[in-house]
Amino acid sequence: MNPTYIEYPALIYRSRKNRIFVANCIIKKLIGYGKTEAEAVNNLENILNKRIKDYFVRIKPVYSFINMN
Repeated sequence: MNPTYIEYPALIYRSRKNRIFVANCIIKKLIGYGKTEAEAVNNLENILNKRIKDYFVRIKPVYSFINMN
């Protein structure tokens, strides 16, 4: 049986204050931090996989919002 993966979008940006990368999952209201983009995404995936036991989580990086107005 193949494992089930769910992708969650996360906004990726660099903090102006302390220059670290932030991966912000708006759907689950969780944030991952890191010195690089990959580290921030990996930290967020680890947090989500610890909290959700029913399926595996992958993060889909998003770099900007689309304004529909």
